[in-house]
Amino acid sequence: MHERTGVITFGGNPLTLVGNEVKVGDVAPDFTVFGNDLSEVRFSSYRGKICVISSVPSLDTPVCDIQTKRFNREAGAL
Repeated sequence: MHERTGVITFGGNPLTLVGNEVKVGDVAPDFTVFGNDLSEVRFSSYRGKICVISSVPSLDTPVCDIQTKRFNREAGAL
């Protein structure tokens, strides 16, 4: 795996993402993300459960906003 970096925005402010690229078929490594309330959430806290992960570059864009709303609506119907 190789290191990947990229810049996104959150609330109009730039953030840099750093980490190793995960490819299809790889076992997901443990990672920490921010929940809807901006608290830290560790992937390992969901060990043994089925997880569906949606990642968007920025909610500041109409396409990402629409994708997130649709994902939440459809996930809520599962």
